[in-house]
Amino acid sequence: MPVRLEGVSVRQQGDVLRLALPRPDVNAAAAHGFLVDRLEVYRALEPRGTSELPSEDAFLERARLIAIFDRQELARASAPEMLTLEDGPITTFGHRWLYAARLVDARGRPGPLSNIAQIEPQGDVPSPPHALRAVDDAQDVVLLTWAPPARNVDGSAPPNVLGYNVYRRRSEDPRFGPPRNGATLITETEWRDRDFQYGVEYVYVVRAVAPARDGTLIESRDATPIRFTPRDTFPPAPPEGVIAASAQGIVSLFWTANREPDVVGYYIYRASSAEAPESAWVRLNATPHPLTTYRDEAVRPGARYAYRITAVDRFGNESRPSEIVVQEVLGDAPLPVS
Repeated sequence: MPVRLEGVSVRQQGDVLRLALPRPDVNAAAAHGFLVDRLEVYRALEPRGTSELPSEDAFLERARLIAIFDRQELARASAPEMLTLEDGPITTFGHRWLYAARLVDARGRPGPLSNIAQIEPQGDVPSPPHALRAVDDAQDVVLLTWAPPARNVDGSAPPNVLGYNVYRRRSEDPRFGPPRNGATLITETEWRDRDFQYGVEYVYVVRAVAPARDGTLIESRDATPIRFTPRDTFPPAPPEGVIAASAQGIVSLFWTANREPDVVGYYIYRASSAEAPESAWVRLNATPHPLTTYRDEAVRPGARYAYRITAVDRFGNESRPSEIVVQEVLGDAPLPVS
């Protein structure tokens, strides 16, 4: 029994048409006695304004074979449910474009024609944006900028732009998901990505968006994709609320925890006075100290010491120093533990 495809569709993106065809179940077809060898895709053009769709015979009389999917491609188990095909670039905008497909068996016998998908391409769809760039703009912010299209795909100007959509995928992923900006179009030529992971390579594209005749939206083709790996080069804020106290020959330091979620610890610096040159400040801990208290026992009773603290994030970025506190060592040195 021949198998008929249903659900063939077509949409415009910039100056190309994108077809979606349901992937046939070749095993189910074989169970019905139809051994699928290939899927053939056809295109026909008609004058714009034609109201009725042609019959199968009339379509095939003037249609042109534009693509073939072989059995191996159709039977790929890990493939998406829909087959996709790009047709273009569009060189004429005064016609209705018709598409249909049919399966052919191993003996070359065709099955029935699928539904006929139709579209009347628009010429006032913008060309792609260009000069797409990405930079690390601030902590947890990637800034994308681009230049607007200069004209529409039919050469007319100014470009018919309502706004823009931004798409992103990890470099290892095969395709993009929904727009990162959601359902709201971007009306400027920049956008800030605030939901990403540092150290992961991403691919970004931008598409301009135009109104379609039926009230929906049409996107341009992709701007030239860029690959970008965000890097955290932004240090935390200096620690605040540093205070010092002394008893029993020990100096104790206390401060307020930083609010940044990626702070992993603190460096404690000491000098003989608040006016000491930069080279005289000694870091007391080799690795970031995870607490917001610190005991300095390597001090001399009666001496005065200056302290300052920096915060460190998980990428090794170190903040500017906190305010300096000065403390005299009070009491005798602690007795050694026997």
